[in-house]
Amino acid sequence: MKILAVCGMGFGSSMILKINIEKALKDLGVSGAEVEHCDLNSLAGTKSDVIVVTKDLADNCKPYGEVISLSNVMQRDELKAKLEGFINKDKAP
Repeated sequence: MKILAVCGMGFGSSMILKINIEKALKDLGVSGAEVEHCDLNSLAGTKSDVIVVTKDLADNCKPYGEVISLSNVMQRDELKAKLEGFINKDKAP
């Protein structure tokens, strides 16, 4: 599974998201996932299973794949819950 953390410039909040995604995956017992970060302009050339982004940029990312939008990059509980939902959606009967 490849997860892409995206922000406007590809430095600040996407790096925070990347770190928080890795922590959330560890908490969820998920191993082997690849987590990368990039800026919004680089998104078109990057393939992923899911894009994690703040709500203000979510509409810009939707043409490139499934999106998890967050209200706050520092809110790890929201991130963890949404990642768990994404991971488990294919397991639903």
